[in-house]
Amino acid sequence: MQFEATILEPDGATVRTRLEAQDEQALHDELGREGRLLVRVRALEDKAHRRPKTIKLHPRRLLLLTQALHEALDAGVPLLGTFKAIADQEEDAGVSAMLDDLGDRVAAGQPLSDALERHPAAFPSIYCSLVRAGEQSGSLPQVLQSVAGFLEWKMEIAGTVKQAMIYPAVIAAAGYGMVMFMMSFVIPRLGAVISKIGSELPAASRILIDASAFVAGNVVAILLGTIGALVAAVLLLRTRAVGGAALSLMGSLPVMRNVLGTLALAQFSRTFAVLLNSGLTMTSALELGGAAVALPRVRDGLEGARERILGGARLGEALEAEAVLPPVALSMVKVGEEAGRLPITFERLGRLYDREVKDAVKKALGLLEPIVTVLLGLIVGGVAVLVVTTIYSAMKGIGK
Repeated sequence: MQFEATILEPDGATVRTRLEAQDEQALHDELGREGRLLVRVRALEDKAHRRPKTIKLHPRRLLLLTQALHEALDAGVPLLGTFKAIADQEEDAGVSAMLDDLGDRVAAGQPLSDALERHPAAFPSIYCSLVRAGEQSGSLPQVLQSVAGFLEWKMEIAGTVKQAMIYPAVIAAAGYGMVMFMMSFVIPRLGAVISKIGSELPAASRILIDASAFVAGNVVAILLGTIGALVAAVLLLRTRAVGGAALSLMGSLPVMRNVLGTLALAQFSRTFAVLLNSGLTMTSALELGGAAVALPRVRDGLEGARERILGGARLGEALEAEAVLPPVALSMVKVGEEAGRLPITFERLGRLYDREVKDAVKKALGLLEPIVTVLLGLIVGGVAVLVVTTIYSAMKGIGK
């Protein structure tokens, strides 16, 4: 059986090599007899039966790997050595195995793009297409630099969107916790006191007390059910169908329409500029750029524009017919198309929409904060009013 081993030599040097042994213990014993220490070992599968494992890379890790590949190629360092060096420093065994597999495939003569396609969970199709375009045009270092900038932009936009969701999420969690506390602790005790008094209560008060008794008796199941529902909702939102439907619904709301529309245009402009700069054809760039857009309305419009271009239309005409871009951006695209400067045009549009996304998020937060606060006040205040009404009714019954 073959192993990849990291060995500490007697002189203190660390060596990484491949050795044959019956098993790990036999390898350890053999090296010990030679005065060498086995630091790390990994069994290697037969390449003929090796199957790529589903390894996902965090966006930041993918960015760092892309930057490392760019720096290596730009400095003239072979890709094989770069993959081995990164794998040596990787703590995750799965990622390390994936990097070793990439290095082995490149060493065997496979193009880098083909090797990356063996791990689709780690490297999306748009990433592999960009690398392939860079290989075919002989400008792989420049393409990797553009890809790194694109990945960095995506992380920045994702951070902006996540930051915008923190306040509503915190307020919603606080409101839920407050209502659960009142329904499971405060109101049941109030109901016990009122039941001893024996006063006649309004229907709303009786419903509130009965509901609180149910919540108090099943509070653990309700909390677990809430957590399960949230997890299920997150998993469903990650699917294309449910996520697209949710985005379409949110895009119809007055507060979110501008934010999601601007974000979709920013995604398309940035992606399309990188794809065109990498040497992809316009139709391929539209196909991949449209797939990178989250909002279904814009994605469908880009697919329609691609079909029109295949039918002989120009890009500006196709985008205008599908109403994908606003008039000002459309004018810039038509001028850039006439001048043969579409990549530069879309780079400028990407920077423009970057600023507009941040402004739209700030405006949306400015509207969401009072809306969420008012909704929370209505819910908690409604429960509080029912409690006060119940107490008042009970006291009124005592007076009679």
